[in-house]
Amino acid sequence: MNQIILASHGKLATGMKATLEFFGAQNIIILEQTVQETGFEAKAEAVLQQHAEQNCIVFTDLYGGSVNQIFFKNLQHYAFHLITGMNLAMILECAFTEADLTGPQLKEIVENACRQTCYMNDLLTCCEEDDD
Repeated sequence: MNQIILASHGKLATGMKATLEFFGAQNIIILEQTVQETGFEAKAEAVLQQHAEQNCIVFTDLYGGSVNQIFFKNLQHYAFHLITGMNLAMILECAFTEADLTGPQLKEIVENACRQTCYMNDLLTCCEEDDD
């Protein structure tokens, strides 16, 4: 079973977790770095250590952001998957996959999520041209 960990700045992870739970996902762990809260790095390490025997997939919000950097540094000490640029579609797919996901499978999920990102105005223009 995959253990999903959402890590973000502010309350983004809380919102993502609430939305995932709306769709029926369970056992989502969140870590949030806020201005008021200290010790994020220690909390991240504690969560990774606590779930070291599980297939953990950590989603962070920003490539190169401090949250992502902390988890990236921990890749040297813990075995887990790290994906940055968290996206609801890819987290949902991971949350509802019962078998442990592998690196190649996660790469495919990320690629699929990238293909789902679209500037929709172009589709409107395309559709209008097809109507002519």
